[in-house]
Amino acid sequence: MKNHNERPGKGVLFTNDKRKTDTQPHLKGGFTADRDIKQGEWVKLAGWRKPTPVGELISLAQDNFMPDPNYKKPTEGSTVREYSPHRDDEIPF
Repeated sequence: MKNHNERPGKGVLFTNDKRKTDTQPHLKGGFTADRDIKQGEWVKLAGWRKPTPVGELISLAQDNFMPDPNYKKPTEGSTVREYSPHRDDEIPF
């Protein structure tokens, strides 16, 4: 099951092709923690289905998303300047 790139905070679940009874898991795999995990600690995960030459797997990542505390929602009526790759006056040199 170690046919994937092991990176901290990432992992995979493979289809369990050795499943013989209803009590056995449909998927098996794991992830490499990016920090020490304490017993009872909730670890959020995110998953993506990915086809591979040997079958579909679910790629996992620790979901460590934290909203930016400095983000300010644009106020009504404010304008957002659009980037244009064709305007030379936006290039600082």
